[in-house]
This record gives sequence, structure tokens and C-alpha cells, in this order.
Amino acid sequence: MTTAGGEQSGVDLKRFNEVFFEECAENLAQMEQILISLGDREPDQEQMNAIFRAAHSIKGGAGIFGFDDMTVVTHVMESLLDRLRNHEIVFAPGMIDLFLEAGDAIAMQLAGHRDGKPVQQEAIDQVRARLQQTIDGDTTQAPASPASQTQTQAQAPPEGGLPTSYRLAFTPEPEIFMRRVRMESIIAELADLAEAGTFRCEARLAELPDFAGFDPECCITGWEFALVSRASRDQLADVFMFVADEDQLRIEEHPAERRSQVPDPPSEPALPVEGRRAYDRNETAPGAFGRRGAETESSFRVNVTKVDQLVNQVGELLITQAMLSQVAGGLDPMLHQSLQRGLAQLERNTRDLQASVMSIRLVPISIVFNRFPRLVREIAAKLGKQVELKTSGDSTELDRGLIEKISDPLTHLVRNALDHGLESPEKRTATGKNPVGTLQLSASQVGGRIVIDVIDDGAGLPRERILAKAAESGIPCSETMSDEEVWQLIFAPGFSTASEVTDLSGRGVGMDVVLKNVQAIGGRVQISSEAGKGVRVTISLPLTLAILDGLSVAVGGEKFIVPLNVVIESLQPKAEQLKTVNGREVVQVRGEYLPILKLHSIFNLETEVTEPCRGILVLVEADDERGAVMVDALLDEQQVVVKSIETNYRRVEGSAGATILGDGRVALILDLPELFSMHRQL
Repeated sequence: MTTAGGEQSGVDLKRFNEVFFEECAENLAQMEQILISLGDREPDQEQMNAIFRAAHSIKGGAGIFGFDDMTVVTHVMESLLDRLRNHEIVFAPGMIDLFLEAGDAIAMQLAGHRDGKPVQQEAIDQVRARLQQTIDGDTTQAPASPASQTQTQAQAPPEGGLPTSYRLAFTPEPEIFMRRVRMESIIAELADLAEAGTFRCEARLAELPDFAGFDPECCITGWEFALVSRASRDQLADVFMFVADEDQLRIEEHPAERRSQVPDPPSEPALPVEGRRAYDRNETAPGAFGRRGAETESSFRVNVTKVDQLVNQVGELLITQAMLSQVAGGLDPMLHQSLQRGLAQLERNTRDLQASVMSIRLVPISIVFNRFPRLVREIAAKLGKQVELKTSGDSTELDRGLIEKISDPLTHLVRNALDHGLESPEKRTATGKNPVGTLQLSASQVGGRIVIDVIDDGAGLPRERILAKAAESGIPCSETMSDEEVWQLIFAPGFSTASEVTDLSGRGVGMDVVLKNVQAIGGRVQISSEAGKGVRVTISLPLTLAILDGLSVAVGGEKFIVPLNVVIESLQPKAEQLKTVNGREVVQVRGEYLPILKLHSIFNLETEVTEPCRGILVLVEADDERGAVMVDALLDEQQVVVKSIETNYRRVEGSAGATILGDGRVALILDLPELFSMHRQL
């Protein structure tokens, strides 16, 4: 049964469409990355072919999955690219922007199908018209190549090489029609790639089923094709992207045959009896849903929701393992040796499982960095500035959940740097600088945290203007404040030193939102600036929000978790190590005086241990600040599952979430940078 719009009743087609959506987004990203890297230069043959393949793959996939509107722009774009690489049209720098606009149009259509977002058809039509005008305007002046003179198809041969005779055999899976795959689109794609008059297609049945058992939605047909084409083997294979597994497609080529000779289709049946696959598995045909054979063996797509479920289940397993370990701790080890050994093995296996599962959620930060070349190019052009974007540490991995949440703050910082950080070419030249400004994005892993830097070589932050604006806005400040304290003033809500309002964010406008968003995911923001040299904004984030290694400590009747990545050492201080400086207690450790953070005072807890010499000091370092956290006792090192306390209760100042301990109790996970701030306010 087929419903309106071609939907198969009882069949969830969305899961198949998602594969195309992801592949399309990847092709758009690859195309944009190549175009941005060119600047105004003409792409070389390899780059041109890569852009062409991306456009061709999008068009082919859209046609196969029934998104015909997405083939309109891609078809004209593909034609223009083909004429460019065959040197039938002269390259012009403005074509880069035109191709980028075409990519935006396709992305808008993609978002319309995937997310239901509105599509501006007028913008689609305008881009298509401009692409066609570029083709028409140049082809009238450029001499036609011999290949183009022999073409009768709407699309020129992609490679422009010597014609090759091909034979193809395609044996689809029985459920191919349920995935809304349309064979007429595949046939049309192959016909477009064939030389005039050389394309043949045959459909064959291995055996006809009984009428009583016949299912019209089940594919029992195999297809065989014969053609002469200038296209490469990979281009023919790309036609079957999204629909053919490696054992479902066979491609044979015979370069020695004459161009005018049309090959005969294979004489063997396309479908072996009883559905057996008889084709050569050494072919380099596409894997299932567009993945190449080798790639199919090494990777596959998994919905992120399933990964999140797996992470949560591993987290619950860790809690259960901790409960069992706590119960076993009260048993006589001599009487329960086997149980103790089994629990120790369970702990090791659980840790290994947790590490493996968490690695699935880790993705390279290049996913975010790759968005900025286009943004920098467009904003720099709008502002009349010359900017070179440099990135490093692109392979640094971060939790996928953090990747999604750090994108907006980074975008805001980049826009600020371009708008108010970097000077115009004239001003830079006047001060002896290179007229081309530099914006750097770097990422690295330091301990259990990820550090992201946004650096510009602009004029730096204006200290006096910031102080004047703060005083004018009623924000407490003074001339005696250190530079670091002055820079923190720009995080005040609504603070800005911009002299005029633009559609780009001025440095300071919305910086409070940046800080709030980063802090919401357990991160910190630091700023350093040097007049005339530029600004460095550093964002420090936890590697993951799901599971962390922690030190369990006791204060009164409560338990807390101190993240292990901030712990330096622990000690029981002697009386001569304890001092008082400006009314605050400090401890002297190897010549350094560290502030003592008394958790019972910060969280207003009752405890018998109120003097440092009776308790234990845990020396910690976070965001370049050191201190000593005073606790009653050290309990254990353990992996803990981070739970959002705000979702289930409310925001607790000084905590970065909570966890469930082995005895079922809830323990707060300490946020050390925030504790330092709370201590200074006591």
C-alpha cells in the first residue's frame, strides 16, 4: 500500500532519509571547505574534480530519494563545474562566491526536508538563474571542445578522457523499493554519463514467484547496463551511492574497445537462483548507503540518541559496581576471596567499558573549526578587512554534547575579534603592522580538560575605556585594579565599549552570554590582552560531562567529590605551617602560601573538625589558581557518573553537578574555580 507522497504504509522511511541527509551535509561541508581554501585562486584539477563529485553526489542522492527540488540547483552547478574543468569556460574569482551561494541554497533545501524549516524559493531560483547565466554568458565566447560537439545529452562527460566500454550488473536487495529508491533516477544518471547512442539497459528476473506469494513491494528484479562513457569507474559507482552494497554491484571495463562499439549486456542472469550473490567482492563499488567497501568494514553510522542511551547505561553500571564494592568492603576478605577477586575483575572491566563507550562520544573539534573559514571570509569582506585564519589542534577530541554547546560562544568570540579586535588595513599599516590581520583558533588537551584559544593580533583591549564605561554603568571598579580584573569587567551584562551599534557583535556586547553558556557546561573563560599586540580569549572545558574520576571526601555528615584532575596532593598540616594573612588563614607549602577553603564554612555544615591542624588539606589547582580544600577525611578514589542537579533540584553554588554513591546517597561534585570565588567573598 502506498500513501500520499509516496510513503509506504507501515514502513518508517525517515531512517533511510537520514542517511541521505547526513551524506548531503558532509558533501556540502567538503565543498565549502575547498572553496574557502581557494580564496580567489582558480582550483586545480583535483580540487575541481572534488567539488564536482560533491555536487554530483548530492544530485544523485536527491534524485534517488525523491527530493527532486534539490536537483535543480545541483544540476546547473554540476554543468558549470564540468565546463570549467574541461576548460570550456574561463574561471573568474566571482565564481567562488557563486558556488558558495549555491551551497547555501542547497543547504536551505536540505534543512527544509530534514527539519521542516522554511525554504525561500525565490532565493533558489535566483541562484539557479545566476549559474545558468554564467554558463550561457561564457560558452558563447569560449570555443567548444571536440567532446562537447559530440554530446547530445544535457550533461557533458565528467572526465573528458578516452571513451571506455562498461558493463554493469546491479542486484538490489529486496527491500529497495521500501526505501523509496527510484530506479528511473539511476537509469537517467547512467544515461547522462553515456556517449550518444551507446546506452543499453535490461531488467531480468531470476524466477517468477507464485502469484499467492507475490509481494509488489519486494524487488525481484536485477538490472544490467552497457554503455560507452568518458566517466571514470568511480563516477559510475557514485550513481549507485546510497543504494548498493559492495556485493550488489559489478562493474567491468574494456578500455581497448572502440568508442562506436556498444557492448553487449552480460549474458549471465542478474539474479542467481534463491537470491545468492555471485558477483566479485573485490570490486570497489560503493558500500551500503554510499559507504565504500573498505570504509564499511571500519565505520558505520549510529544515531546519537543510541550512543547517549549507551553512555547512561554504562553510568548506571558504574553506580551498581560501586554499590557492590561497598557491600563487599564489609565482608571478611579471607572468607570471600573469590567474591573479592570477581569484584576486582568487574571493576577493571567496567572501567575499560566506560573508556570505550566514552570514546564513541568523542568527536574532533574540527567539526566546529571548519565552520569559521566561511564566516571569517564573509565578515572580513563586509568590514573591508584582510584576515588570515589559522587553526591548530583540529584533531583534539571533545564530547559531542560539548561540541554542540560551544559552537555559539566561539562564533561570538570570532565575530568580536573581526569586528572590534582587528584593525583596518590602513590602521595596521600606519602602526607598522602587516595589513593582513591574523586570527588563530587552537585547541589542546591539558589533563582532563580541553583548552580552546581565540587569538587576534589586533589593537588589544582599551583599559581606560573599559574602566570609564564600567564607572558610567555603575559597575564597581578602580584604577588600582589589575589588568586581569579589568578584563573581567566586559563580562558584565550589557557592557560594551563600542562607539556605534552595528549588526556585528562589538567586543563586550553579549560577552555575559558567552560566559554564562560556557559556565553552564562546566567551563571557564579567561582573557589576556596587550596594547597593540592583540587579545587571547581562553576557554577551558571538561573533556566530558558524563563520567569523571574523583576523590571522595567527608565533611561532617556529608560527602563531596573532588575531580582528580585538579588534585595536586593531600596533607595534614603542622601548626607552624598555618598563618594568617589579611585576616585569612593560609598554609605554607614549600615556600608558597595557599588559601584554605573550609568546606564546612562555604556550605554551612556542622562538623567537629573546624581547625586545619585537625583536618586534612587537599591541595588543588584550577584555572591557574591554587588553594587548599579542608576536609574531615579522605574516603576513596572512584569513577562517578555526573548528574545534573539543576534538572532534578536547583542550582547549587560551588557545585558542578552531583553523583549517586554506592550507598545510594547523593554527593556534590565540587566546582573549584567557583569555590575560589566564593571563598574570596566570605
